[in-house]
Amino acid sequence: MTGDITVTVRDGKVPASGPTMADFRNLADALPQLAWIAEADGNIVWYNRRWYDYTGTTPAEMADHGWRKLHHPDHLDRVAERFSACIAAGESWQDTFPLRGRDGHYRWFLSLAEPVRDADGHVVRWYGTNTDVTDTRAAQEALGHSEQRFRALVDASAAVIWNTTAEGELMPPQPRWAAYTGQGEEAYQGWGWVDAVHPDDRARAAEVWAECVAAVKAYEVEYRLRRHDGVWRDMEVRGVPVLAEDGTIREWVGLNIDITARKEAEAEIERARAAAEAANLAKSQFLANMSHELRTPLSAVIGYSEMLGEELEDLGQAELLPDLRKIEASARHLLGLINDVLDISKIEAGRLTLAAEAFTVAALIEDVTAATQSLITKKRNRFRLDLDADLGSMHQDQLKLRQSLINLIGNAAKFSEDGDIALTVRRFRENGADWLSFAVSDTGIGLTDEQMGRLFERFSQADESTTRQFGGTGLGLAITRAFIERMGGAISVASTYGQGATFTIRLPAELAVHEEEIEAESVASRVHEITEGEGHLHDVVLLVDDDPAARDLLQRFLEREGFRVRTANDGRAGLTLARALRPRAILLDIEMPRMDGWAVLHAIRTDPEIADTPVIITSVVNEFSLAHVLGATDYMVKPIDWGALKEAMERYRPVDREGSVLVVDDDEDARERVRRTLQRDGWQVREAENGAAALESLDHARPSLILLDLMMPVMDGFAFLRALRGRPDGGSIPVVVLTAKEITPEERESLGRQADRLIIKGTMSLSEIGRQLRDLYAAPDEAPLPEPMQGLIEKLP
Repeated sequence: MTGDITVTVRDGKVPASGPTMADFRNLADALPQLAWIAEADGNIVWYNRRWYDYTGTTPAEMADHGWRKLHHPDHLDRVAERFSACIAAGESWQDTFPLRGRDGHYRWFLSLAEPVRDADGHVVRWYGTNTDVTDTRAAQEALGHSEQRFRALVDASAAVIWNTTAEGELMPPQPRWAAYTGQGEEAYQGWGWVDAVHPDDRARAAEVWAECVAAVKAYEVEYRLRRHDGVWRDMEVRGVPVLAEDGTIREWVGLNIDITARKEAEAEIERARAAAEAANLAKSQFLANMSHELRTPLSAVIGYSEMLGEELEDLGQAELLPDLRKIEASARHLLGLINDVLDISKIEAGRLTLAAEAFTVAALIEDVTAATQSLITKKRNRFRLDLDADLGSMHQDQLKLRQSLINLIGNAAKFSEDGDIALTVRRFRENGADWLSFAVSDTGIGLTDEQMGRLFERFSQADESTTRQFGGTGLGLAITRAFIERMGGAISVASTYGQGATFTIRLPAELAVHEEEIEAESVASRVHEITEGEGHLHDVVLLVDDDPAARDLLQRFLEREGFRVRTANDGRAGLTLARALRPRAILLDIEMPRMDGWAVLHAIRTDPEIADTPVIITSVVNEFSLAHVLGATDYMVKPIDWGALKEAMERYRPVDREGSVLVVDDDEDARERVRRTLQRDGWQVREAENGAAALESLDHARPSLILLDLMMPVMDGFAFLRALRGRPDGGSIPVVVLTAKEITPEERESLGRQADRLIIKGTMSLSEIGRQLRDLYAAPDEAPLPEPMQGLIEKLP
């Protein structure tokens, strides 16, 4: 209460129509507060039941200022002094202090008292209450401590901490921002903070911030910020929205962390890594070059030795053959060592490539057995085969598997004498796939645990005595392990010292898909060799086709016509070669596995380094343009201009029934915005998160119109459109393509002319293809488009 209370009492009774005195007493006892009544001089003459329940006292104990016994000694004098002052002045009283409960513990109470006056204005009574505020006071105290901790954290943090309005505007005061950047309040207020960001980073910083504010999502970005001394510092920035209880944004808080030292360290590490890789590459290149230089004369020595041996036999001078065979054997041994060094250099340089092919396992074993017979019998060893009845076939790198088996059998023959060597081959199923194991066992010298621990290290053998006694470089097992692991398998060894050893190779029957992808990507290493001395001239034609007959035919013809031709057998390898070679022209097939021609073409046209490369489509698919393939009837750029979208939608609204729209987009927020907009305009809306889901939706109901995003997981817009146009009921459904906002109007116009020429296989002679290529070579950059292409563009929406 904030004012005086006036009560009119006649003959000691309240009006008959109002509540009785008993009603007021019952009401007072029912209050959750402690209540009391005092005389005009402040002497308390009545307490409600809640008072006695809390304090555990009796009316007798409360007589004659008994309340003083319940006050905390530290507060009693202050409370009594203020209470007496208000009584004397006849003014309202308010105070907060602790009162002892019946359990002996003190709780805090907010106490209020108001005077009641008679008709002449004299105070006749004081009505007072005490409200328990212990929990509220504790919460306020905890909040105060939290604020103190937060402020201490802000002061102790090296980060620049800031907050903005719900609309994302920086508002004063921002002491940390001002101290770090040197900007005044007027300078950083609103969006002025962007002026402290590096000019090259401002657009991205502001754009990402605006997008996050609109989408109510965390702000994460890196940019350079000008410090108060004018030095640019790298910053890692993060901001999060603070939501009110109703879910609306109350404000944004965030921080900028100086990561300049980390960036410099990362750059230094990158420089060191690049230097190390360059040194390693130089070493590997040196080994490769030296191996090549040594191989050439050794090949001549081996070849002439074989030739001379045949001539000596013809001349009847067989007594010279043993010496000549020694020369040949030594040359072959040296060639084997050089091959090992070259293999190691490829492994270290990451240039180890695989050539998967289909072959029967039995034929491979027969070949390996024949190749190792001389090694086995040299020390009078016996060889035994233990094979499953049906080993079937493999799709692996046969040459590397053959080399690995020969190496293992050769080691077994080298470290065994008058012993037994066995090759055991088994085929088995594991995790739903076929695997094969090749175990080579011997009864030779065996290995200790310590020797097995370093056995597969490069340039390492069991010990120095082994090297002196048996020779070797210690590269064979390291190369074998690298081969087997690259093919998706593993090699292990088990041995008992003095009793022999068993080496086991486990390989999947089919080269793993990811290994084939790695192999496709490893074409980059071959590109380095291909482009050495010629790639910078941009004078190469790249032929991408999965049909070997078509590749061979076109390559031979083009080379006969004077072109330098490089080939790729699938889209991924072709794209990698295109980026490395930057060819003068690309001949591109469409129907290819793993990555089809349209995907390659899209990647080429979105790569600024090769976007201008002329592309000639060579396909059995009779498609005049990508726009025709996509079948799009309209085209829009994100962020969507809702007015333009509404106009486009009205063109496709049925006149005789309610219109329905299928929105296909993997961005849930984008679908929500489109759905709400269209539903307001009276459209029925269904949603799908990718092309596959959209096709399933079409099985249930046919929409009046489809709004389609192009870039989606599982099935993108390109694949969906091809599937849609292939359906009997899909050819007439209008489709409005929605694409990412980085697509420019110029790129939209070029949607139908991403290929510079289109050649249908079988409709143009090889000589005509050559002429087309020469036209491309001679055409200036600003040459006008052919009339058919220009006509196509004019037909685009």
